Amino acid sequence: MSSSVSSNVSISLDQQLAEFRQRRFLAMPLAGILVWSALILTGALLSPKAQVLAVFIGTGSIVYLAMFLAKLTGEQLKFKSNKKRNFFDTLFLSAVAMSFLCYALAIPFFLENYRSLPFAVAILTGLMWLPLSVLIQHWIGVFHAVVRTILCTLAWIMYPEHSFVLQPLIVVAMYVVSIAALELRWKRMQSAKQLPVSSSEQMAYA
Repeated sequence: MSSSVSSNVSISLDQQLAEFRQRRFLAMPLAGILVWSALILTGALLSPKAQVLAVFIGTGSIVYLAMFLAKLTGEQLKFKSNKKRNFFDTLFLSAVAMSFLCYALAIPFFLENYRSLPFAVAILTGLMWLPLSVLIQHWIGVFHAVVRTILCTLAWIMYPEHSFVLQPLIVVAMYVVSIAALELRWKRMQSAKQLPVSSSEQMAYA
């Protein structure tokens, strides 16, 4: 009896994972690129106090902006707990929450040096790309997280006084690459779905 139960659970999880991997994953990166693009402007034009507020408010609103954009991209972002939510949605959302809990590390650093805020937030919120890469079996998540961390760290070491502009610039550049890669992945999946149909049609006309 126990073996059959575990088998059913395994099949169910496999199906949920397959469904999760069929997602476009565009809403969150789009929300991120919009917010971090706005932070380039606030970093270049506003006072230090306004720059700090913009980083806190902007990055904290990415998830909510993604919920709105998901309606335009045709995605379903289920942030409320319910029985129908895909297990791997829950797993990914836990990674998102983990990244935002890391603000606890960024805040003491920020209190010592306010210019460190965009650097710390850029690194910590980029961590969620690693588990996404594992879940969807695609290189872009690892690439995004690792390159973003390296570039942001170098920018902080070399030009800390320009942190409120350079850090958002780097993040936006990484989002551009990531969105392009995810869209290419999406188009390839859509093409793969159509291949069996076109093949059968060719056989029918042969």
